[in-house]
Amino acid sequence: MDTPLVAHAVAAVREMISLPAYAQGVRLPSEAELAERIGISRPVLRQALAVLKDEGVIESRRGSGTYTCGKPAGASAYGKPETLADLEDCLRFRMVIESAAAAQAARHMERRALDEILAAVEALEKSPAHDDAVAQTDMAFHMAVARAAHSRYFVMTLNFLMPHILFGLNLGRQLQAMQPNATSRRVAAEHRAIYEAIASGNEASAGERMKDHLFAGIERVFGKRSW
Repeated sequence: MDTPLVAHAVAAVREMISLPAYAQGVRLPSEAELAERIGISRPVLRQALAVLKDEGVIESRRGSGTYTCGKPAGASAYGKPETLADLEDCLRFRMVIESAAAAQAARHMERRALDEILAAVEALEKSPAHDDAVAQTDMAFHMAVARAAHSRYFVMTLNFLMPHILFGLNLGRQLQAMQPNATSRRVAAEHRAIYEAIASGNEASAGERMKDHLFAGIERVFGKRSW
């Protein structure tokens, strides 16, 4: 998966086929319709579909189209978060995984990867707080950091968790008491702090900034707490 757009497309298709309407053997919309619905180009969509085919989630039938296989679409096999405790558990697990990814990204400091992370930072900074795609923009940053760590297991883990994460992000935005503009600015500032730590090559700082960011996500939803 080479770009944030592909990651976004994979997550969007996973989310769609996790719905009851897309049980085993159900035909997906055409490529043109899917691409328009997700807001991506057809070449990007084809890359995303290839990822899901490799996972055995969907299959192509010659001359007929693409169909669901009835296999788990990432984390949806275990159900989306249903309680606030589930949401907190997901964020705490991400603190462990993603802080390690950020530290490893700082160790590598590859220019192309840094440019991708920066592009994701700037995209969120420019996104309107009420933009329906803000969760996807947010996750594009986290996927860029995972890729910068140069370990496919970080990317695989985030892809597997994507339905949980997106559901949690959207739920969190509904529950948190802060105004959307204030939340968006704070999250964007946290993303930039993580980028700067990674770009400086400071592994300890990069890991801590990522951990702080995800912990702040817990506090934005649940309020200040002692742990």
